Amino acid sequence: MQRAVRVIMAVAVAAVLGAASAQDAVPAVPAWRQANRVAVIPVRGGIDAVTRASVERRVAEAAAAGCGAAVLELDTPGGDLTATLELCLWIKDRSPVPVWAWVRPKAYSAGTIIALACRGILVSPGAAFGDAAPISAIPGLGLQPLPPAERAKIEAPVLAEVVDSARRNGYDETLVRAFVSAPDEVWVLERTDGTARAFVGRQEYREVFGDDPPTTRSAASPRSTIAAGAPVSPFVDLSLRRRADEGPSTPEERDRMVEDQQTRPPVRERLTPADAAQWRPVTQLDGAEELLVTYAPEAVACGLAHREVADERQLQAWFGAATVERRDEHWGDALVRFLTSWPVRLALVAIIACGFVVELAVPGLGWFGGAATVALLLLLGGPALAGVAAWWPLVLVLAGCGLVVLEVLVIPGTGIVGFVGIACAVVGLVGGFVDAPLGTPEGRSDLAAALGTIAGGGALAAAGAWVIMRALPRSPLARATVLEATVGGGAPSRTGAPRLPPAGARGTALTPLRPVGKARFGEDIVEVTAIGPMVDPGASVVVLSASPYAVEVEEVRA
Repeated sequence: MQRAVRVIMAVAVAAVLGAASAQDAVPAVPAWRQANRVAVIPVRGGIDAVTRASVERRVAEAAAAGCGAAVLELDTPGGDLTATLELCLWIKDRSPVPVWAWVRPKAYSAGTIIALACRGILVSPGAAFGDAAPISAIPGLGLQPLPPAERAKIEAPVLAEVVDSARRNGYDETLVRAFVSAPDEVWVLERTDGTARAFVGRQEYREVFGDDPPTTRSAASPRSTIAAGAPVSPFVDLSLRRRADEGPSTPEERDRMVEDQQTRPPVRERLTPADAAQWRPVTQLDGAEELLVTYAPEAVACGLAHREVADERQLQAWFGAATVERRDEHWGDALVRFLTSWPVRLALVAIIACGFVVELAVPGLGWFGGAATVALLLLLGGPALAGVAAWWPLVLVLAGCGLVVLEVLVIPGTGIVGFVGIACAVVGLVGGFVDAPLGTPEGRSDLAAALGTIAGGGALAAAGAWVIMRALPRSPLARATVLEATVGGGAPSRTGAPRLPPAGARGTALTPLRPVGKARFGEDIVEVTAIGPMVDPGASVVVLSASPYAVEVEEVRA
């Protein structure tokens, strides 16, 4: 019995020691990145306003659920500049939890800008990011060349954004500028004792060594890669670093700020000729007229990424988290993205215009007006409801349609009200397409896309209305609902096509004609459309023209 007890105690002691040893083997996670629950937010495909709204919503939901950090799992070729800059601002200053970037496997252009704005960057094996120069694209026409002045105007806010991210997170400003500006060049320097590595541009190289640097890079030459080695001493212009507030207001905010500052990599002063003996050139990393792209090991070696993370298990270990949960896009995000694609917008504009025209030409039917209303709500109401567009374009279009109906039905003949209504509808439709300010190249690109889509939708609407107006008189729908003559107000007087009064026939208005109403011609009651002023009940009318689409009349005045 005693022997059994001793064996059990020995096993227990060994288990405790083994657990303690295993626990000691696990590296401690620094408090600045530790989170008990981590939310992975996949960001795939092009970045647009839907992406921005979706990411903000999912991060906020994760924070409300108790997550201590959110990780954007980036797999994107780039996207919309306005949406990207708005998302970066939200990540830096408004996110309820720290947001990290996990490049898996690529984050080009807008993806790079977003990754730099995050608290830190992790990369999967083989990942790549960079090439963040802004471009101009028009739907259906592809990429458009930019004059140098226009390119510089677009680059300015992007450079300001990535440099701000570098100053916040301790990235080398020379490197992040090379992501955006093609003329920028980057050379790698290393201390002669091998203890540090730095990145310089052409001007700083000249100031240090008194001569032009050796140019070994060109757009067609093989890449120079940087292997892990000496720690990076990034250049950050601390003289331009400014806080947006007066500093921490609580002890907790002060502790977080101190902790954040302690984890930043060291920054160096701009090199001078006095430093020439302490540094030696290694290689040219980025040449003129090319944009920097970094791959996983290189990003880590350059101090742009913290480490390679292959899967969620390693991600969990990096944060010291108990759980890692994924928060994918909602089905509504995919629906809104589908509705805001330019082919769908083109179709919806065509349905709106066609339905409105046919409804005015054949009043009282309702089907085409209903289709136009549904298309309008999908075109402008859906994105507004999802938070990716404003409500005013929808309100303006509805007001414009109301003015046109007022012109046609209540105060015909003035023309001014109808013209104002059409102008309001067009401005509202254009406003639903334009996301960026019109003073920016991106805003002008949005405007061109909007005008092209509306013009194309109008052409499709004209063709569709012509086909519908030719086919409508022969359809069962028209025979059942349009221009059915009645006898004594009762059942139809015949079957098949309606009997129409001939031109010149006289009758009496039975209802107000504003301009649509009913008039009696002999024993037949026919739906008519008044041309000119409104006609009161009991007035005499004469038929101007009669077709399966409409019977047009005017009041007979003495």
